[in-house]
Amino acid sequence: MENSEAPEIKTMPTEHHSFDLVLSNQVRGEQVLENPSCHFTYDWNKDENMGIAMLQSINETPVNIVLHPLGIKGQLDFMSDMEPKHVAVNATNGNSDVMVNIIINRVILDVVKDGNEAAIMFNEDGGSIQSTPGFMEESAAKQLPEVEFETPDTPLED
Repeated sequence: MENSEAPEIKTMPTEHHSFDLVLSNQVRGEQVLENPSCHFTYDWNKDENMGIAMLQSINETPVNIVLHPLGIKGQLDFMSDMEPKHVAVNATNGNSDVMVNIIINRVILDVVKDGNEAAIMFNEDGGSIQSTPGFMEESAAKQLPEVEFETPDTPLED
């Protein structure tokens, strides 16, 4: 019997990144946490143009919220897709003595060359938004253009 070799399996290069961001900017509503430190990770395959991100913790308390790519050409942006999540987290970074109950409505992560940015919408309605400094200015340029829908020409019935 001939010795057959297993087929070669090609793996795509995936980059793994891990970093902390402090949400020190109160964009809207009442402050939920004072300058929360958020630990994010993301994996991105440039060849496949695919990946995923995660908000792993807030103030060193695990929250494990998955963020999906937004699919905007030329930008590496992620956002959660979930129902509001009730969690108890450290009130301040590194302080495990005081826990507070919060509701995370949505998480947004923008991976940019000059420094990553993020925002969290808190409460059931997302009425409180805390972000990294400059998040809104950068994100304003990411607004999708208005789409005009065309109505197909259809013969009118008499």
